[in-house]
Amino acid sequence: MKIIRTLSPALLLALATAAIAQEGQVTVRVMNESGAPVTNAVVTSAFATAIKPGWGWGAGRANEVTGQTDTNGYSTLTGSGNGGSVAIAVKKDGYYGSSGYQVLFTNLVGMADRKWQPWNPLVEVILKRVGDPIAMSAKRVWEAQVPATGNPVGFDVMAGDWVAPHGKGQEADVLFAFSAEPERVHTNWYGSSPRLHRFLDYTLTISFPNEGDGTSPVPLPPQRGGSALRLPPKAPESGYSAVTPKRVCQQAGKPQHTDIREDQNYFFRVRTKRDDKGNIVSALYGKIYGDFLFDERGRVSFTYYLNPTPNDRNVEFDPAKNLFTGLSSREQVHEP
Repeated sequence: MKIIRTLSPALLLALATAAIAQEGQVTVRVMNESGAPVTNAVVTSAFATAIKPGWGWGAGRANEVTGQTDTNGYSTLTGSGNGGSVAIAVKKDGYYGSSGYQVLFTNLVGMADRKWQPWNPLVEVILKRVGDPIAMSAKRVWEAQVPATGNPVGFDVMAGDWVAPHGKGQEADVLFAFSAEPERVHTNWYGSSPRLHRFLDYTLTISFPNEGDGTSPVPLPPQRGGSALRLPPKAPESGYSAVTPKRVCQQAGKPQHTDIREDQNYFFRVRTKRDDKGNIVSALYGKIYGDFLFDERGRVSFTYYLNPTPNDRNVEFDPAKNLFTGLSSREQVHEP
């Protein structure tokens, strides 16, 4: 016997609605770092589209609408899409691009002419002006195994490697000490079935050999959108800490603890030299995008940019002038 299944009217309406692109509108206000409007900035909005029912899973190509800001820094864009969101990016010559902004629509109104809500929300974007980008030694250190456990091992930021005999580095600019407690396994019984839980406890301590060396943390609130120039273009003169301990651990009956932060970035200073009065006469400055990442095996990852000119605190990187050559695809950086 052949069974015929019919869809409910409500489900049929939902499928029909999903297949039809709905109109949405958004206004973007573009300002510089002083709050003044930026005119003639190019604003691109991408209205998300979902694949029509029966065509498979995932998303289709977004419907892009482009506009320019007026004398007050505003641009209003109207587009259509059935994906329930719109992504926004802004660019202008002489400024760093800013992207990753997103508006999530909550519902639709109207029977015949249905429109996404909220209608015409305001998105504010700050463009940072391009200043004085310079050549820097920029590298993404990817899962580099700390060569020893328990004892500090030096990393040479000029060479981008561990110091000899573990690598080709000559001067220990940063010291990494990794330690791990023995792994513990706890068994919980659910009925007649045992479930094993691993409990790990490992620590990475980042320190510096010279007085005055260290990191200066720069926490940035997590956000969907932002400038390609994440940190200020100049490193600070003071506020550097010589030791940064980080621990990840799990104890029975407690949530996992981690000192690794998604919102963390750093400025750093190395090779500091002082005169007999304690004044700094020479130092190298740089920045680190993101936090120091490490795992229970002692593999470390971080992305750093070093200005090789002593006493120059400019850390505005020109991606076309990376002093490191021959980097793998994982080691390359593309951010300013």
